[in-house]
Amino acid sequence: MWGEVASQPPNHEKQMLRERCQVTTSFDDKGRVGLPAKLRHKLVAEGIGELVATCFDVGSIRLYDEAHFRDHVEGRIAGQDPDDPVVEDYIHAVLAGAESCSLDKQGRVRIPQRLREEADIDRELVLISVMDRIELWDPEAWAKRIAEARSGRRRRRGT
Repeated sequence: MWGEVASQPPNHEKQMLRERCQVTTSFDDKGRVGLPAKLRHKLVAEGIGELVATCFDVGSIRLYDEAHFRDHVEGRIAGQDPDDPVVEDYIHAVLAGAESCSLDKQGRVRIPQRLREEADIDRELVLISVMDRIELWDPEAWAKRIAEARSGRRRRRGT
């Protein structure tokens, strides 16, 4: 969706997590989601106690550590004209709603109601950790996204 926003050259020095997992889970009554043990351990080992949450698409919320968010998510538009309509759309849709979320001692992160509503995630969710982020998805939106991704791969491969 935001492919038109020029990205910075990849920085391979440090990735946030590099811990892969996918679990089906749910928000508790306070809007918290418990992170799987291997993610909690990785975050503690990296000294990460706070994540930045933002919506990229309806159906999903992305979580990044603060430094990664600053350098790679906000950094995508560094040096670009903030009044360019594509850049302005990115600022408003992705950056303006971002919010810092602390991990508690039980390894839970509270996702603000506003972001849960914007992403259209009710209680049940799919949590994935891939590359540099954690993603929270509405289960139906995740199933649709996976189907789209697999269909796109087949089309590109000609199968």
